[in-house]
Amino acid sequence: MLKNPPKITSALAAGALLFTVVSCTPPADNASAETVESSSSSASAAGSSSERTKPAPAAGWSERLIDAPYKPEDLVETSSGAVIVSAMAENPGESGSSGSLYYMDPDTTEISPAWPSQSVASELDAELFGECSGPLGEEETSPHGITVESADDGAERLYVVNHGGRESIEVFDVLDDGGQPGLTWIGCVELPEGSFGNGVAADPNSDGFFVTHFLNPADMENEFQRAFAGEDTGHVLHWTPESGWTQLPQSTMSTPNGIAVSEDGESLYVASWGGRKLVELDPSSGAVLRETPVDIMPDNLRFTDSGAVLVTGQVIDSFDTFVGYEFGGVQPEDRYDILELDPESFTTTVFAEGSVAGFGNPTTALPVGEKVFVGAVAGTHILELSQR
Repeated sequence: MLKNPPKITSALAAGALLFTVVSCTPPADNASAETVESSSSSASAAGSSSERTKPAPAAGWSERLIDAPYKPEDLVETSSGAVIVSAMAENPGESGSSGSLYYMDPDTTEISPAWPSQSVASELDAELFGECSGPLGEEETSPHGITVESADDGAERLYVVNHGGRESIEVFDVLDDGGQPGLTWIGCVELPEGSFGNGVAADPNSDGFFVTHFLNPADMENEFQRAFAGEDTGHVLHWTPESGWTQLPQSTMSTPNGIAVSEDGESLYVASWGGRKLVELDPSSGAVLRETPVDIMPDNLRFTDSGAVLVTGQVIDSFDTFVGYEFGGVQPEDRYDILELDPESFTTTVFAEGSVAGFGNPTTALPVGEKVFVGAVAGTHILELSQR
């Protein structure tokens, strides 16, 4: 096994699932970057939401904006060193509305298509994914959360939450030829009816994976209003080839978003977006082991080399503001807030925060070597942070 509705409701469903549904446009032939004056700080304690204001300028990080696909929502690093970027469709599930995966070279920041692409081979693994109906067409690709896992023999696998054509997890083998990786599609698993996937994490103890079911897609407006009230809307799902889908019975929470699994497989870390907290769950029952509140609406989770977890997310004061970002022409605040979760104490400190013109509503903070790349659910940029 490998390791590691009413009118506003219709608009929410057909538009952008707000901060989980994102769209993409092809990047320029040569990605460019703009260096901006640093206004970030690092390694400071997180204050309460009522005390926090726009981050004050401070030394610590050099900031640079990289041209990227529209709303680059999630990012992962492959063993070859390349970064895969997920940009989801503007209207997921609608005919003709598709999204893509892209490769980004972390050194040059050049971006190129990963999926769909004529270079992607299709070899169904019938033993693991025998019920999959086949690969998606180019107009059906709508990626969202992504993750990679590596085996001891160097094999690597990519899991992709998909909303186009079918609500599914699409699975790829990642091929490393010493340069830019290649992908071979090997199968899919359709999510249970009524599910809306967000994050995915490989299960180190099986050939399966965990997926966060964010909310009920049939009633978007009400579900997001409940999320801003901190009410439960979703749960964690587990899939294995032997047992299929099971719901972790005690994992219900408000809009479960990003998810990560400890190296030993004994803990799940989940970002409760509407609950504004990080939660440690038992991977069998979903029982809450520990939790800690945060000042942001936490999104995706990424491990550092030291075993800590980086999390970023949005600062949104109300449901009305949330809707305004997507449908009222409201521009998100220019800011990013990255927290570092210590899995031992289950407490957070501020890893980096700042304000960069044209960059807001961050979703993923991915450490790559001495850099951190920050994705967003607004605009057409990835933020690159480099330590001074």
